[in-house]
Amino acid sequence: MEELTINEIQKISLEILHTVAEICEEQSFRYTLMYGTLIGAVRHHGYIPWDDDVDIMMPRPDYEQFLAYMKKNIQKYPNFRIFNRETCPEYPYMITRISDDRYIIKANNEIFYGIGVFIDIYPFDGLGMTKKEALSYGLKGDRLSSFCYQASRQHFLIETTTLRLRKMVKYPVYLLARLIGKEFFQNKLEKLAAVKDYDLSEYVGCVVWLSGGEKDIFLRKWFDTTIMMPFDKYEFRVPEEYDQVPTHGYGDYMCLPPEEARMGHHCYKVYKKE
Repeated sequence: MEELTINEIQKISLEILHTVAEICEEQSFRYTLMYGTLIGAVRHHGYIPWDDDVDIMMPRPDYEQFLAYMKKNIQKYPNFRIFNRETCPEYPYMITRISDDRYIIKANNEIFYGIGVFIDIYPFDGLGMTKKEALSYGLKGDRLSSFCYQASRQHFLIETTTLRLRKMVKYPVYLLARLIGKEFFQNKLEKLAAVKDYDLSEYVGCVVWLSGGEKDIFLRKWFDTTIMMPFDKYEFRVPEEYDQVPTHGYGDYMCLPPEEARMGHHCYKVYKKE
């Protein structure tokens, strides 16, 4: 099979995003572009040139309604496959991925579960009324999701870990996580995500994948109002005061990173099915 280029992956992901966004508009589900995809929209009016995936967020109530809609109407989207804990027992994460089933991904250090080119949908939950409460609550999710991630690795790798303390504890964490199994941590994360209400919280974030600490904790009001912004040949929703979100997470996001840092962050290869 011939490996897809990053430009080909981006074009496929764009069409998945467009379909998902159309569903959200038709059904009045809240969503916005998020993380690197939001930066791409603002800085490049499309993908960050070296980015290899698409990220959007949905408030938890809309996320659950979206999944219910897709479960009922999946026959309308014959090339789509939904990946989350409910639909795929081998799937290692607690976010949802919408995949184009005409392609297949072969990851370097991940137990195979059959996904193709995909977009990430991050469910945002309430984290509390104060930053202190949100950070304490969110870090519980960070620890659990780290264990969940390690439990699904084929073998141990340092990967992107840079802090010395995290490097020291990572191997014991890996061994313990593999021993216990990802289902234990997924159960814990599922319960944690149900504790606080998105619409009644001042602070929100993806508690089931809150890997950035305080940088992954946001004021809910930043997402309350959205506008349409050009992204490649389409338009998608972004926060009305969109500058606040990437500035909070990345600082001066309009400044390009050094050339050696301009690379995708996933370790996989993508192929078209024969």
